[in-house]
Amino acid sequence: MVSEADIQIYKETQNKMRDERTLHDLHRYFEGCWVLGKRDPIIQNAETRMLTALLWGISGKSVCIRGESGSAKTKILNAVSSLFFSDTGLQGRSPELLLLNSSSAKGALTPDSAAMISQSMRCAIPELQNILTSQHLEAMIKLWMEDRPYIYTRSEFGRQQVRIILDPKPILTNLADGNEQLPELPVEMKRRVISLPTFSNRELNEEVHHLKAINRMLPDEKLIKLTRTEVSGLRNTCRKAMSLKQRVINPGADIIRKAIPTNYTMSNTFIEYFFDVVEAVTKFNHLNRITTNKYIYATPEDNFVSFLIAGDIFRDMSIGIQPIGKEIMEFIPKAEVWGDLISEKETDAVHIDEITDYLTEKGFSRSKKMLEYTMSRLVNTNFVRKLGRANKFYRTRDFDFKQTIDWKLLVNETMKVMKEHHGEVYGEYQENDLHTYTHPFTGNQENIPMTIEVYGGEIDETG
Repeated sequence: MVSEADIQIYKETQNKMRDERTLHDLHRYFEGCWVLGKRDPIIQNAETRMLTALLWGISGKSVCIRGESGSAKTKILNAVSSLFFSDTGLQGRSPELLLLNSSSAKGALTPDSAAMISQSMRCAIPELQNILTSQHLEAMIKLWMEDRPYIYTRSEFGRQQVRIILDPKPILTNLADGNEQLPELPVEMKRRVISLPTFSNRELNEEVHHLKAINRMLPDEKLIKLTRTEVSGLRNTCRKAMSLKQRVINPGADIIRKAIPTNYTMSNTFIEYFFDVVEAVTKFNHLNRITTNKYIYATPEDNFVSFLIAGDIFRDMSIGIQPIGKEIMEFIPKAEVWGDLISEKETDAVHIDEITDYLTEKGFSRSKKMLEYTMSRLVNTNFVRKLGRANKFYRTRDFDFKQTIDWKLLVNETMKVMKEHHGEVYGEYQENDLHTYTHPFTGNQENIPMTIEVYGGEIDETG
């Protein structure tokens, strides 16, 4: 005879299986998401779209999605906002999501709107440049991005002064590279906002066009999408991860930190962001992680999956190079020079028109204005120099920052740290499989390689 206890255990197991989601489900959500009643899948930029959900949604960090026009920035913003707060958030009808758009900039900040802002959990701003036309909203956003409250006073009932304090909210926004109204983030925003890149080329555009054609050809049941139950389960997982208060303990932190090169000062910022990603992944996987009232413990899988998602992006940004910047640097010749004492005859510097032709041939068609903007950033990072007044460039150094993660060492160090500092859960922790992971983009269960190259485009797996 089945006891009441057995029935309860069965129900709890079934509920856990129903609620349990992997990051591959998050990946599938973007591949076939419906937003505001319209099928609007996002092609490519898989790392950026997933990082947006992890960092803004779960970790509560301010994120700005950057890229050229048409590279899915707004689509990612909409999809992530809808995932965490449903379509009502994008319609401005969710008390938990503060949606600021061009119409918001026209209204004054009133006690009613201040009360609405205070109860919200996150803030979404489609097209950042449109909201900065309002002086009070611009001041509020800049302070929030510095994690500081916005304080203002207003007169009511004659001469009575009312002081209102609006605590900072994590902001999700997007900004087109090189747009005339706001070509760059203000300096004070750059310090506190994680800029995540989107990218497009001829191959990606071909995929987008093909998908749009498929959407017009096939019946609903043939199109990729999560069921309502799956989306609901994914949303519940994300929302639960967002609300977890326990501190994440990452016993492999001192090994995984080597994913971010230390050559440049900016790496001090991006190592923090990388650790934030590991913590967000750990919280997403909370149903399968050891959790106490005080801590939730990250695993080697959380570190490895975070490396797959964020390793390349954060490495490049800590060095100061955009995705297309690496393509350009492969084409520009290197010159051994002292300072700027060089003439056109002494180096094989290439003209910006030659760079444009090279990129077009490779499938990266860019306007001259956008290319000039990219070249100025490469010059500012001192990887490329401009030749006098001529619109010609040469490379000053090789782009080679090879780093390796010894995953066997990470696993061993993880167990050592757990045994030494967290002995109360060490026995339970070591019972888990610490050598496998679920691939976020394929969903396959795979073994963690024992050694992996962090840079160079090649993965060296041994062991």
